[in-house]
Amino acid sequence: MIEPEDINYIDLDIMKKMCHPIAVTLFDSAREPMTKFDDHEIAPLESALNGPRHSFGGQEIYPTFTKKAAALYYGIIKNHPFKNGNKRTATATLLVFLFINKFWIDNEKEIEDYLVDLARRVATSKGAEDR
Repeated sequence: MIEPEDINYIDLDIMKKMCHPIAVTLFDSAREPMTKFDDHEIAPLESALNGPRHSFGGQEIYPTFTKKAAALYYGIIKNHPFKNGNKRTATATLLVFLFINKFWIDNEKEIEDYLVDLARRVATSKGAEDR
């Protein structure tokens, strides 16, 4: 179990140097081209990246590692900081977040299918009531 104080978070630098390039490498296509990293809305992206760290009244809103990972994933998809490729970027960012925290998942194909389905469900959800 990863303790909250030991969590490594994704920041803009990691997003630019790791997450977005991985998303482009893995998921870019001629039919659905990924948006360049510098072509994003800064406020929604920073909000999504900071979401897992939020607290209220001295209590963390997302107290566990898995809830922080889910908040990060959800935030990137729903905040829509890129003109195209938000679900793909969120998926790559989630994988980097897991990796930099030495947390990994077995059965890659099953997880890939699950993440694709989850990204679609998150993208079409109505918002806060789905959390």
